[in-house]
Amino acid sequence: MIPKVRQFMAAEPAVVHVDLPLCEAALRMRQDGIGALFVVDGDEVVGVVTDSDLVLRGLADAADPASHGVTNAMTRHVVSCSADASVKEAVALMGRQRVRRLAVVDDEGELVGVMTLGDLARVAGSGALAAARALRGICLPLETAKTPALEDPTGGRARRSPAGTLHVYAKRPRIRHDPLARAG
Repeated sequence: MIPKVRQFMAAEPAVVHVDLPLCEAALRMRQDGIGALFVVDGDEVVGVVTDSDLVLRGLADAADPASHGVTNAMTRHVVSCSADASVKEAVALMGRQRVRRLAVVDDEGELVGVMTLGDLARVAGSGALAAARALRGICLPLETAKTPALEDPTGGRARRSPAGTLHVYAKRPRIRHDPLARAG
């Protein structure tokens, strides 16, 4: 049996509203023991903010973390895969897109989980090898900027893509429940 993403993903990923201040996002990560929060606006996932983003783009650039929101630090490029995708497909996607976390969506495109490198390491049998393979792809130098201009809706990844290519961010994940019910 081919291992599927749904078997190893973390269900119920943490989401926060776009207006959440950086300092509150950091507190939420510490309280929940997690390294990333999906950022929502309405029912649409518009970005992801990681612990590294908070330090490198948030605190380093923001004058006051209590007054600057997560949108100042988040990555607008949300890479997702299907919950029914194979772990091998998830590894390849992580390497190709150079991300350490994948948003996991159901058939309707709704966010149902998150798959991390740590989750890959738990995959029975070749988990460590799968995680190493993904990490090797992630560590390759980027040809395009990961921190795009604010007006770039593609997240900076589509600039060199051939015309007509469907981009990962053309259809962003959505959340099923009221975002404010779970968002901090």
